Amino acid sequence: MRLQPFQVSSHWFQALRFRHLAVIQLLELLLLSAPLSDPDRFSGRLLLFSVLVPLQFFNRLLGLRLSGESRPWLIVYSWIFAVLTVMWGVLSFVPGLEQANIWLKPAFYASVAFVSALVLLRFIRNIWIAQDVHEDVLFGVVICYATLTILGFELHGLNHHLNPAAYRLQSGIPHHSQLMFLSIGGTTTAGALVRLENNWAQLIFYFQSLFSQIFLVVFVARMIGLHTGRR
Repeated sequence: MRLQPFQVSSHWFQALRFRHLAVIQLLELLLLSAPLSDPDRFSGRLLLFSVLVPLQFFNRLLGLRLSGESRPWLIVYSWIFAVLTVMWGVLSFVPGLEQANIWLKPAFYASVAFVSALVLLRFIRNIWIAQDVHEDVLFGVVICYATLTILGFELHGLNHHLNPAAYRLQSGIPHHSQLMFLSIGGTTTAGALVRLENNWAQLIFYFQSLFSQIFLVVFVARMIGLHTGRR
């Protein structure tokens, strides 16, 4: 058996379907937006390292499998996710290393955002070429919407590390919770809940709002057309 940090060929992992990923992704959104963990405290860093970061990578790996990624590439991604998890843990519990290597956190967010964008594009393609409206298509739409929200959060997180003054964040609330609420506001077009202070932050927010509305209009219309045609 090829050495791998996560057994992508395990029976229980192969048995997971679109409905399971949709539920787990909604749980990820809930945990990221809830102000439960303050990264400035040891307990908050421990929660992020032991629960949230592995949950994010598990969702991406499952999303890649459900979108048709081959087993060898899944093994490669599992190794990449394992390295990123270790890197996150080191940066979380050794603050001096992060200060000495300020590029590590942005590299982490950029890597995760790239995989999220890849999963989103693959799911959109699979939904578009579907010839019938069935359970996987419906849950796939939910997954795309949740993935777009998470991608916006990761892009805002990357921009925040590169430009800390780009967001006027409130004190006393974990920054990742505020950035997730900002991303939710972009996806749902509810408006920016955080004041945006630079062009990149505004560009991410506007792109997210525009893409979410185009996605809803186009794919809902396509699903209605497919369903009506079948009837």
